[in-house]
Amino acid sequence: MTRRRCLALGVVVLGLAWGLSAEAVSISHRVEENHFLDFATGIGFFLGGAIAIDRRPGNRLGPLMVLNGLAWFCGNYLNVRNGWTQPVLHLGEAAQAGLLAHLVMAYPSGRLTTRFERFVCGAAYVVPVGAMALSVLTQDTSRCQACPPTPSLFPNLPHAELAHRSFLVYDRSALVLVPLFFLVLWLRWRRSSLAARRELAPLWVVAALLAAAFGLSPFASEEQNSFGYLMWELRAVLQIAVPWVFVYGLLSTRLAQSAIGGLVVDLQSPVAPGQLRVLLARTLADPSVEVVYPIGDDRWVDAEGRPLRASADDERRRTTKVERDGHPLAALIHDPALDPDLVRATAAAAGMALENERLHAELRAQLGEVRASRERIVRAGDEERRRVERDLHDGAQQRLLALSLALHSARRQLGNGELSLAGQTLDRSGQELTCAIDELRELARGIHPTILTDAGLAPAVAMAAGRMSIPVDVAVTDERYSPTAEATAYFVVSEALANVTKHAAANRAGVSVGREGAVLHVEVCDDGRGGADPARGSGLAGLEDRVTAVGGTLEVDSTPGAGTVVRVDLPCGDVS
Repeated sequence: MTRRRCLALGVVVLGLAWGLSAEAVSISHRVEENHFLDFATGIGFFLGGAIAIDRRPGNRLGPLMVLNGLAWFCGNYLNVRNGWTQPVLHLGEAAQAGLLAHLVMAYPSGRLTTRFERFVCGAAYVVPVGAMALSVLTQDTSRCQACPPTPSLFPNLPHAELAHRSFLVYDRSALVLVPLFFLVLWLRWRRSSLAARRELAPLWVVAALLAAAFGLSPFASEEQNSFGYLMWELRAVLQIAVPWVFVYGLLSTRLAQSAIGGLVVDLQSPVAPGQLRVLLARTLADPSVEVVYPIGDDRWVDAEGRPLRASADDERRRTTKVERDGHPLAALIHDPALDPDLVRATAAAAGMALENERLHAELRAQLGEVRASRERIVRAGDEERRRVERDLHDGAQQRLLALSLALHSARRQLGNGELSLAGQTLDRSGQELTCAIDELRELARGIHPTILTDAGLAPAVAMAAGRMSIPVDVAVTDERYSPTAEATAYFVVSEALANVTKHAAANRAGVSVGREGAVLHVEVCDDGRGGADPARGSGLAGLEDRVTAVGGTLEVDSTPGAGTVVRVDLPCGDVS
């Protein structure tokens, strides 16, 4: 037998012993009450507490119900006038209303969620217990017939009437506490979801009737013994229902788990994309449930591969992550009122279906990324062609036009015998031709530098670093690689250094390129402001597309204020 099961059994034994002895005291003193109803009410709290301790070990409702059972029977022992135990029993009896309010307001999680709930719960403890404590400490039973018959700690105080007034505060406190209790229930009902309301409704119906009975009890004066007895009987009957409603909640969870069998049957046939969410929502009785799948690092998509996020837990949504062999498989975003064990059991039953849908979602997400990457590559190609066209039009083309005009002018001058002027014009034409050639070479270097083809990656990277306005530390081996690997590595270095110039506000940068087996490692770092993100559509997105197109991977580490590091791994081979 487990330790938890032994504890639950011990609670049942304690309840039976405490309740039977309490009823024996009442019977021996000929107290006129319904002993069976009184015993059934108190023992119900003990049994409900034992079940809660066994089934929900981390939930505070179990201990609260046990304390309710102990406090319920304190009134029976007041018939034994044995001195100083009487004040303790009075305080225990006074605390029973606060324990009951705490139990109802904390259902089903066992925790109070708002400051107002904690305030009302505290008032339900402090006001009755404090008033009873003051009454017990100051009472003089010879002057206060309404006070409990216990010995006074200060019988000779001149203001012993304070005991009577304190007892009246205790007796009338329900007139203030009950409306506050109803306000707590109403506010929580307003912010609860449909699933939470379904779970709260049975207990709160009973609690509302019980609170109304408490609110009417102060009107049962000493002359209205029949009305007072009726209120006591009504409160007892309603309090019997409180622990059993909680037990019903546990049993309803068990019944809900039987719906998992229907889910297993439904999953035996192929499930269309998105249909799994519908089946899980039906099993959990939560139409708002969402299913998201992990893709890569900290990325989540739905069944269609659309990017989503696994939201953090709050009052309205809770995320239950499903794992297999220590790896994330999926996440269910659901109503926080759902039983966690039920959610986990449902996810476990749908494990294979979740795995299949995750693979389909990952494939759809990858296809979507490929389409987006192709669109970006096409746009980048169009922009590059427009840039080349613009540079040609504004630079070399204008110089060639000027050269053509100068040659026409020189021919005319030669025809007119103006040899000196023609020589000067030809000299200027030669200069224009030289400038045009230089501009064409510069333009070609921006597309694919000749030095990369002729000398390799190390000189090309050194040349790119030399054009920077800040110091750049270069560590590149002289080894030659495949043309594709060299061109991609050079593109990565050039684009990353350009981003450093445009965005990083760095004082220094570094470039390292080296080979490890069949992988070429490229790293560009700086000491700038950081915060670079490829998802924001910067030049890093084009880098990622270019690297992915040749089968490589790109990683960006850019903590704000700590600089940026761009790491690229490329498949490479020896130069052919």
